[in-house]
Amino acid sequence: MSKLNQHEIIPLPTDIGALANRINMSTRKEHDVVNKSVSLKFAVALRDGKIYRQGIQGFYHVFKTVEMLIQQELQSDSKSKIGGILSKFWDERVARTEPLTKDLLYFYNNDPKKFQHPIRKEQIEFVDHIIETYKEKPHILLAYCHVMYLALFAGGKIMNSKLAKATGLFPQVDGQTTEQVSKYGTNLYQFNIEDDQILRASYKRDYELATRHELTEQEKLDIIEESKEIYRRNADMIRGIEKHNREKITNKLSYKVVVYGYYIGILISTFALIFFVRRLINHLF
Repeated sequence: MSKLNQHEIIPLPTDIGALANRINMSTRKEHDVVNKSVSLKFAVALRDGKIYRQGIQGFYHVFKTVEMLIQQELQSDSKSKIGGILSKFWDERVARTEPLTKDLLYFYNNDPKKFQHPIRKEQIEFVDHIIETYKEKPHILLAYCHVMYLALFAGGKIMNSKLAKATGLFPQVDGQTTEQVSKYGTNLYQFNIEDDQILRASYKRDYELATRHELTEQEKLDIIEESKEIYRRNADMIRGIEKHNREKITNKLSYKVVVYGYYIGILISTFALIFFVRRLINHLF
C-alpha cells in the first residue's frame, strides 16, 4: 500500500463529530491515569521478565475475548448491524491474540497452561465485563476496536525500542544478543508489514467511515462510556499486578522476620538462661 494522500487522512483532528475524536476528547482523564501508571510500571517490568509477562498476560485475555466476539459477528450467517460495520474496517493484521500467544509461550517456556485462562481477579472481572456488556450492547465492541488497537500503533514502537535494550528481561539463548532474543518476546508490537503507520491511517479512516452514519447517537455515547471503562479496567489490571508482587515481597520478608525472630528469640533465651544460672551459682556459692 502506498502512502495515504492528505485528503485520504480521515478523520481530521478538527472533526469534532468523528467518533474516534469524540472518544479521545472524552477519555483524556482516564487515558492520562493509565499512561502515567504504565510508564512507571513499565520501567520496573523492564528489569523483571516475570512482572512483564504478568502484564501482557492480562492484555492477552482482553484481546482474545474481543477478537473472539469480532469473529463471532463477522462469521454469523445473519449479519448483524455491528457485523456489517466491522466488515468495513476490521483488518486481521491488527489482531493481537496470535502475536501475544507467541510472546507468552516464550516467557512461559512453551507451557500454554500457564496463561490460557485469566488468573487474577481483575483479569477475570474484565473478561466477564466484556462478555456481559456485549450481550446487552454489542456495539461496545467498537470501543475496543479504537482504544485497544490504536494504542499499540501510538506507543508500540516506543515500548518495543525500550524492550529491545532491556538486559535481564528476556530468557537468554546461546549465541544470540539481547536484541536478537527480544524479537521472540515482542510480537505484540510487531505488525509484520512494510509500514505500520499506513495500516494505522487506513484503519482509522475506515473506522470513521464505517461508524459515522451507521450508529445512533445513543450507541456512540455507549461506545464513549465503554472507552472510559476500558481505561479504568486497564488501570485496575496494572494495580492488581503491582499488589500481587508487593504482597509476594512482603510475604517473603515476613517469613524471614518470623524465622530470624525465632532464632533470635532462642538466642536471647539462651543468654538469659546462662545469666540466670550464673547468678544462681554465685548466690549459692
